[in-house]
Amino acid sequence: MTGMKFRRSCDQCGTTFFSIDRKARFCAKHQPRRAGQEPAGRAPAPPPPGPKLAKVVMGGRPAAGLSGGKRQKGVSRQRQPQIRTLTPEVRARIASAFQRLRTVPGSAIPLDAQQIERYLRRIHTSISQQLWVSRALVSEVIQDLRAALEIATIDLTPEQREQAVALYRRFIETGERPPGGRRRFIAQQLGVSLDSVVLVIRQWAQAQYAQSPTPKPTREQLFLVEKAFYRHLVEGDEPYEELPEAIAQDLGFVTPYQVLRWIDVLYDNSKFPPDLPDMTPAQREATLAEYKDYLSQAAPPERALHATIAEKVGGVTPRQVHKALYDYRVELRRQCLERSLVAV
Repeated sequence: MTGMKFRRSCDQCGTTFFSIDRKARFCAKHQPRRAGQEPAGRAPAPPPPGPKLAKVVMGGRPAAGLSGGKRQKGVSRQRQPQIRTLTPEVRARIASAFQRLRTVPGSAIPLDAQQIERYLRRIHTSISQQLWVSRALVSEVIQDLRAALEIATIDLTPEQREQAVALYRRFIETGERPPGGRRRFIAQQLGVSLDSVVLVIRQWAQAQYAQSPTPKPTREQLFLVEKAFYRHLVEGDEPYEELPEAIAQDLGFVTPYQVLRWIDVLYDNSKFPPDLPDMTPAQREATLAEYKDYLSQAAPPERALHATIAEKVGGVTPRQVHKALYDYRVELRRQCLERSLVAV
C-alpha cells in the first residue's frame, strides 16, 4: 500500500521513528553510511546484525556495572531491585534527603511539625525514587525523624498521657473501634489535640515493641502467632484474656503486647464497605475450608491470604474472603468467651 509507514525503534539509540521499510533498524541520525559510494538508486546496505539494546526506563538510575549510567553497546540496562534492608548508611541517606525536602515547596522555609503532614506523600515518593529505596523503609525512618520534631508539640500532662495509653490499650484488648477512630475518640474524651494523642500512643507502642526480642516480626512469625491463636480458640484450653500471655510464652519471639496487637489486626472490621455482597453458603464453606488448610501449613502462601483464597474459591473477591474470615473468628471468640465464663 502506497504511503504506509511502520513504527520502528532504533537499534542504536532506542528512539521511535517511522519508515516505509518495515524492517528498518536505524533512525535517520544513526543510519549507517558506507565508506565508498553506492551505485545510483541503491540505498546503502545496513551493517551485519548486532546485539540490540533493551529499551528500559531507568528514571535517572545507573544500571549495574555502568559508571554514571552510561549505556555501552551490546549491554542491556536492567532495573535493579529496590533497597529493602535498613542499614545505618541507608538510614543516614534517607535522613539527609528528608532534611533537604522538609521545606515549603518553592522555598527554603522548613516545615514545622504541624505543616509537614500535607506534604508527606510527596516527600515519601520523592525519596523513594531518588534513592531507589522501598517506601516502607522511607516511612519508617521519617516516622522516627518526625517523632523527634514533634516532641515539643505534645500538650498532654503526665496524667493525660496515662489516660490516653490506658484507653488505647483497652480498645486493643476489647477490639472496640469507636466511630471516627480510636485516637480521635481519645482526643475528644481528654479535650486535647489529635496530633498529641497520635504521638503519645506512637511513642508508647514503639517502647512496647522495643522490649521484644523481635521488634518487627516477619510475615512467617506472624503466621505462627495466628496459628497458635486459632489453636487456643478451638481447644479452649486457656481463658480468652490470658491468650496473649500464653501465646507469647509458647513462641518465645514476641511479647504479649505484640500478640495482642496482631489479634487486634485479625479483628479489624473497619475496611468492609457497607454494600459488600454476602457469599453463598457454598462459597463460605469453601472459604473456611481453605482457611483451615492455610492454618495447617508450615508457612504462609507467597501471595496475600485473602487474594489466594479468593482465587481458589472463585467468584468471590478478597474483601468478601476477609469478611467471611472475620465473621468466623468472631464466632470462635464468642465460643471461647462462653467457655471461660462457664469455667469461672
